[in-house]
Amino acid sequence: MKLTDILTDNKHPLHWGGSSGLWDICRHKIIGIPVLDILHDLCEDPELKRFIKQGTEMQAVPHVEKIQEFLKKEELAYPSMPQRKKITDEQIGLAIMEILRLSLILDNIAFMDATRGDLRKFIWDITEDDKKAFDKIVELNYEKNWIMNPPSTS
Repeated sequence: MKLTDILTDNKHPLHWGGSSGLWDICRHKIIGIPVLDILHDLCEDPELKRFIKQGTEMQAVPHVEKIQEFLKKEELAYPSMPQRKKITDEQIGLAIMEILRLSLILDNIAFMDATRGDLRKFIWDITEDDKKAFDKIVELNYEKNWIMNPPSTS
């Protein structure tokens, strides 16, 4: 069965873009939760500590569960969330990859918004360094079989 052949309850097809977008949101939140757990443990300010805890438990985790349930209802695979007791090397590798992924997005937006040649060159040099770091962490995560790939549509 192809991804585009799956129909929702309202008889409109679930297109690749929508399911891929949900997969990416879920994956991003799953990767971010261990980072929030670390920040919570390191945080000393009680208000900030409460904010992180509430954001994790009342927003990030429920969002992951809702997306997982939706994709499951659509009979699609979904990213799974590991136990939150101990942060693993896999979770650390994925978190670093996600940070670099966002950096590349921001680098490219800044590059596109820059009108001065010297500024574009400056941003491009940063982008190239970030790309090299991203390539290295992707290779490491791939070698360790830590990559969270969306399900195949074929």
